[in-house]
Amino acid sequence: MTMEEMAESFPEWLLEAEELTKHLPFEEMSRKLIVGAMGGSAIGADFVNTAYYDVLPPIPVIRDYRLPFWIGDGTFIASSYSGNTEETLTLMSEAVKRKLQIVGVSSDGEVEKYCLEHNRPFVKLPAGLPPRMALPYSARVISVFVENLHGIKLPWKEAVAFLKKNMNVMKDEAQAIAEKLANTDAVYVFSSQRDYVLSMRFAGEISENAKEVAGFLYMTEANHNFLQGFQHGASPKVGIVVYEDTEKYERIELQSSFLLRKAEENGSPAVKIGLKGETRLERLLYGVLVGDFASIYMAEKKGIDAMPVHIITELKTFLKNA
Repeated sequence: MTMEEMAESFPEWLLEAEELTKHLPFEEMSRKLIVGAMGGSAIGADFVNTAYYDVLPPIPVIRDYRLPFWIGDGTFIASSYSGNTEETLTLMSEAVKRKLQIVGVSSDGEVEKYCLEHNRPFVKLPAGLPPRMALPYSARVISVFVENLHGIKLPWKEAVAFLKKNMNVMKDEAQAIAEKLANTDAVYVFSSQRDYVLSMRFAGEISENAKEVAGFLYMTEANHNFLQGFQHGASPKVGIVVYEDTEKYERIELQSSFLLRKAEENGSPAVKIGLKGETRLERLLYGVLVGDFASIYMAEKKGIDAMPVHIITELKTFLKNA
């Protein structure tokens, strides 16, 4: 399966993910959720935090070896697609010591092994995917925890239908974005803090798929620091991408237009990504998928294979042997 085909499968995988959770004993779990995860597994929790921003306090997403001191009870979700992410395993070990309720989410590895040996709830994800492409599984699985433990539901099935209907629209928009960014050396992506998963996801996908340095910042925070960097000119090979706010908040859109104008004056590729959809969930999913496709098409235009992540693999080997 190609990277493009995986992105096309995103809506269907959202539906499959819900089925993977049917056996979980939610009635035995604490409503206080904590997620320990990295990279493509952590971004699923970030999507949930973004999607439920107006109705639920954020779920702590711990990207570290150390569990914060203030976490003393709750349901700890150890989410690692491979099941062997060393930061996640270290966090899980500490969560066990603190007697948190452990739930595993992985396709294999030590997370699955621990859950099976200790009779802990476990969600087994389909194997064989690059971890970053398992986002629909990790996001929907964690959202099911929210639905069952907090009784808050979002219109996921309607959103899936929307994505399927607009697949070609998203791909066409992504091609246009990739064309503008194809000759960049680095890209910065911006979205409102309320919509933070959009910029975080696209920047990560540019780095992993297009093998290009990328970063993300919140709009309008960026205009209190990053913006000033254009004063004496910046490299025109640095691309600037700004996501439309999911609610089109007027002052955020005004500040976004100023940043884009300064980027254009600098000669930098400047891209505004509009968001389609009737609901906020649809608009968030639309923005994620447009970014996913764009990063894959950037790789194609550069003549790069989007799938392998050689330097990350090198890091893992280095850590294993250290």
